Amino acid sequence: MSVQELLELAVKENASDIFVVVGLPLTVKVNNNIKRYNEERLMPEDTINIIREIYKLSGREMCIVEERGDDDFSFSLKGMSRFRVSVYRQRGSLAAVVRVIAFEL
Repeated sequence: MSVQELLELAVKENASDIFVVVGLPLTVKVNNNIKRYNEERLMPEDTINIIREIYKLSGREMCIVEERGDDDFSFSLKGMSRFRVSVYRQRGSLAAVVRVIAFEL
């Protein structure tokens, strides 16, 4: 599943957050319930690839997270939603939390 497809699915399911963490499957929070999209645990190379794709979709460079070890930014995808992203280094690997911010209430 591409990151764009992941974001589309999260919006469709009214998820509030998407968690990209090494050692866990892709996970979303829907109505305060945690839901895993699959049982395949993410490896460090998986999370970096997902995070790179998020940066690519946002049009932002990864230099800040590479220099400081963390980065916070937002972006929107036309006709879909806005997203608030927090990328951070955890135990030597990159992780991210993506908050889904609906265009309308």
